[in-house]
Amino acid sequence: MTMTPSFFGRRSLSILGLCLGLALQPVSAETEADTKQRIQQTLEKMVPDAPQAEITSTPVDGVWQVLIGSQIIYMSADAEYFFNGNLISLATRENLTEKALNAQRKQALTQLDEASMIVYPAEGESQQTVTVFTDVDCPYCRKLHREIPELNEAGVTVRYLAYAREGVQSKAFAKSEKIWCAQSSAEVMDQAMSGESLENVTAKPGCQSPVRQHMQQSQSFGVQGTPTIILEDGRRLPGYVPAGELLPMLGLSASE
Repeated sequence: MTMTPSFFGRRSLSILGLCLGLALQPVSAETEADTKQRIQQTLEKMVPDAPQAEITSTPVDGVWQVLIGSQIIYMSADAEYFFNGNLISLATRENLTEKALNAQRKQALTQLDEASMIVYPAEGESQQTVTVFTDVDCPYCRKLHREIPELNEAGVTVRYLAYAREGVQSKAFAKSEKIWCAQSSAEVMDQAMSGESLENVTAKPGCQSPVRQHMQQSQSFGVQGTPTIILEDGRRLPGYVPAGELLPMLGLSASE
């Protein structure tokens, strides 16, 4: 389930208003478990089918971080107020919200089955791995695909998961299922990304496409468009990033 700011619109406060309110809402003589339980119960009242949230304290007194799926909101300890937004340390300029989301996505990466992906391995020893949610009909996905040789040469392994932007009834979804069930998925992916017809592509006998599963897994990474690139440390790069810009982000340089 994805929670959006508009979902909670009636109860949202400005960060300034929240901080002022928190100053008047001290919570004492109770355990951390009590606070977490109160916040979880409030979430369940607001959204009856809300999953169990991961609730943790923050450096701000009285403000608790609530991680639900791939989204973070913040709630007061008395569970009377919440806000959507980024929590930033003025001392270090660090975005604490993005730091927490990176950790969540890094953990989510470990839950993925590489055997279900189409993998373009690095030349020689792999220095970095990027995981990409891609749509075969997306122009910018095709642009990124053309740069895979450059990434591979620089020591980057590229792993694909399918994400059909227009849903399971779209042509891109059907193409993706055909690609993932082909005898040589990488070769057929190359054809699709080049705009070639897949009419004559046949599926492996008994193939169970992982494409639907990929679509579900995308929720753990907050994927909303393609390409979406997930780095090893959990950073998410929404949209096309040229190889020449991506490599420095990975601590690598282009091969001469």
